[in-house]
Amino acid sequence: MILTVKRIIYCETCEREVELKRKDIDQKYNEIMCFLTLFTLGIGYIIIKYTRKKDTCPYCETKFNLKNLPVKPVVEKKE
Repeated sequence: MILTVKRIIYCETCEREVELKRKDIDQKYNEIMCFLTLFTLGIGYIIIKYTRKKDTCPYCETKFNLKNLPVKPVVEKKE
């Protein structure tokens, strides 16, 4: 169980009693942090996607040794 204690103090500048708490972050800073987080994740995804070698099956991710593949021409049937 977490017990929270509210601290109420008299502020001489405001001339009233105030409850101590953290100052809220402005909305523009929240938007900037959200944008930077999404931008960083997007850049990371692009880097990971385009730096991977093209030696895997796109369905089961089995890796192939491209040096030992038989050299056969691929012939497409036209109907």
